[in-house]
Amino acid sequence: MVKHWILGISLLVASSLSAQDDLLGDMPSEPVITPVNFAFKTTRVVNLQSVETLGEGVFDFKIQHRFGALNSGASNAFGLDLATIRIGGEYGLTPKVTLGLGRSPVEKTIDGYAKIKWVQQMRGGGSPVSVLTVASAAYRNQNYTAEPSLVERLAYVGQVIVGRKFNEKLSLQVVPSVVHYNWVNVAVPNTQFALGLGMRHKLTMRSSLNLEWIPVLSDKGTFYNSFSIGMDVETGGHVFQMGFTNSIGLSENLFLTRNTTQWNNAGIRFGFNLSRVFTLVDPRG
Repeated sequence: MVKHWILGISLLVASSLSAQDDLLGDMPSEPVITPVNFAFKTTRVVNLQSVETLGEGVFDFKIQHRFGALNSGASNAFGLDLATIRIGGEYGLTPKVTLGLGRSPVEKTIDGYAKIKWVQQMRGGGSPVSVLTVASAAYRNQNYTAEPSLVERLAYVGQVIVGRKFNEKLSLQVVPSVVHYNWVNVAVPNTQFALGLGMRHKLTMRSSLNLEWIPVLSDKGTFYNSFSIGMDVETGGHVFQMGFTNSIGLSENLFLTRNTTQWNNAGIRFGFNLSRVFTLVDPRG
C-alpha cells in the first residue's frame, strides 16, 4: 500500500514539473537588449562629427586634406596645385568621451573639442537613437588689419548630434549647431545657427557612401551652405574617406558657416580624410 502511495506521489510530482516546463517553454523570452554600434565608419561623416566615439585608451590620428576649388583654373591644375591640410588627433578618454585637437592653415586655426555620448541607441529595447554633444573652441592666429586681442580671436561651437542606425545599410543623423565668434571681420552676426544633416549608406563590407548638408539658418552674409559627398573605404587599420565638398575650412567654426565657394559655379574641392587608430592604453590593464 505504501509503495502505491509513493509511486502515485512520484508520478504526480513528475507530471507537475513537466507541465511547468511546458508552460515556461510557451512563455515569450525576454528581449536581449544590446547597443547598436558602427552607424558610421569613423568619428566624421565628411566634415561633420558623427555619432561614433572612440574606445577607451584609443588614439585616432587624422589627416584632413582639401585641394583647391575646380574653378581656380588650369594654371592651378583645377585645384590640385592648392592644398589645405588639418593635422590632428582624437583620444578616447572613456567609451563615451572623446577629446580632439588639431591645426589647420585657414585663419591659422588651432581647434579643440570634447565629444560626449549621453544616450546610446539600443536594439531590443531602450533608446531608438544615440544622442551626443560637441563643444569646441578655435583660436585664430591670422594677422588682421584691426589686430584683435587673444580673447577676441576665439570662436566657439556647440552641437547636439541625434543619430540612428536604421539597418545594416542606412544611418542618418541631425546636428543642430550654434557658432559664436567673439570678434568678426566680415558682415555677419557674431552668433549664427546651422543644421547639419548626415547620411551613410553601406555599399560593401568595407565601403560606404556618405552625404552631408549643412544649411545655415541665420544670416550667412556672402557665405554659402556646405554640401559634401564622400566615400569611406576601410583598409586594414586605416579608414580612407574621399569625396567632394565646397568647404575649405576644416574646424567646426569654419565649415559650418564660413564657406566661400558654391557647387553651382564649380567651387568644389576634392579632398580626403585619413584615419589611423592606435590603442595607447589597454583598459583591461
